[in-house]
Order: sequence, then C-alpha cells, then structure tokens
Amino acid sequence: MQYPYQVIVKRWLPILREYERTKNKILPRQFKFVKNLCAAHSISGKELVRYYRKWIEGGRLPESLLPKKRGARPGSRRTPKEVERNVIKAYRRFGSNRV
Repeated sequence: MQYPYQVIVKRWLPILREYERTKNKILPRQFKFVKNLCAAHSISGKELVRYYRKWIEGGRLPESLLPKKRGARPGSRRTPKEVERNVIKAYRRFGSNRV
C-alpha cells in the first residue's frame, strides 16, 4: 500500500492545494487560471475536478485520494442462512443425495 500512497497522494496534494488557491484567487498563487495549472501538470480539468471532489468528500484527508476497493463486498451475494437451510431440508426430504 506504500507505493500507491507515494504516487497518488504526494502528486495530487500539492496540485489540489494550488487549485484551491487559484480557484479562490488567494495571493500569492503560481497560476492565474486553472487551465494553466492543468497544462503545467499535464492533467485534464475533468481529472482535476474528480480528484478535488474525492478530496473534499473525504474530509481533506490524504487517504481519500486513494482508489476505493472495487467489486462486491464479502458476503454481500451470499444466500441467507435461513433460505439455505430450507433448500437443504427440501433436498433431504425429497430424497436427493447430491447435497
């Protein structure tokens, strides 16, 4: 987990802080426009806004910039125990020996 932290967080935190300064017109700032900031860092405005939104929604924590886990949560697609028991009872009752 150390490698993604270094690559993503250490790259994006300074960019996002500078984006806030540029957007709010706080002096001193390096860039007059957001498009200049994007061009200097070779990123698109869409990508910048996506990371900024993730950062704000995550409470400005550096960990909020890291990618979230993808896919189903463990056990989210599992059949409930009660239904599973009923199916096993039905198999046993009607003589199926496969289970």
